[in-house]
Amino acid sequence: MKKRILAASLLALALGLSACSSGKDETATTAAAETTTAAETTAQDTTEAQDQTEEEDEDVEEDYIIGWITAIDGDILTIRDDGADEEKKYDTADAEINLEFPLSVGDQVEVTFPAETTEDPVPVIYLDVLESETAKNTDPAVEAEIVSLDQDSVTIRAEDGEYTLIRTNAYEVGEISNGATVTVTYLGELDDEALAVKIVAEASYDTPEAQTNGFVGTVAQIEDERLVLESAQGDFFTFVSSDLDFSEHAVGDKVTVIYTGSISAKDIPAVEIR
Repeated sequence: MKKRILAASLLALALGLSACSSGKDETATTAAAETTTAAETTAQDTTEAQDQTEEEDEDVEEDYIIGWITAIDGDILTIRDDGADEEKKYDTADAEINLEFPLSVGDQVEVTFPAETTEDPVPVIYLDVLESETAKNTDPAVEAEIVSLDQDSVTIRAEDGEYTLIRTNAYEVGEISNGATVTVTYLGELDDEALAVKIVAEASYDTPEAQTNGFVGTVAQIEDERLVLESAQGDFFTFVSSDLDFSEHAVGDKVTVIYTGSISAKDIPAVEIR
């Protein structure tokens, strides 16, 4: 009798433990399913919100003006609208900007903005530089490896081929030698014996000398505030200054003129003669 009671008790205990274990498994499974559902719902809500934002962005009506920058204050540009002949301030903090040179007063730009905006300054969506004032005063330059050079010429290997330039009038900064990587500022077309105006060795890129412009030539004419230099090709370059005494030099002298702007300008501002 005792054995039957004991056996019955053990069976009841086993069944109870089994039911408890089954209950825990079901609870864990339910919790996991609820967590997964919540995560999926959150992800779906996030995706829907992103899609809605993108749709709203696509629905924004745009307008544009073409004008000239008259002032720059950080991200805020003052632009004179060519068509309306009026000035407004534009905020470029979140704009997509297409430019090759830094923005400068005098640049001609196309500004795209929300058509119905009443914000001041006007938020800019896109800014395209149509005409750069900096580009006007910047001569073309190419980074390349020197293949060979002599007193009068230098042959370089750039990404798109080899070119030979006239070196006689070049203002040189750093060690200019075979195999060196250099940046060459030039005048003319690379594939037609361009005139090397400045050659800067890679090791000297960060030096103050590399930031200045210079031209080496022979004095051809001196007249008051004007000094005319002749290049090896027989071209003439006119340098002007009201602060320098050009009379200290004579026709036929070989000099180096430090200048600002572009060597292709009609009158090149001179700042120093060496």
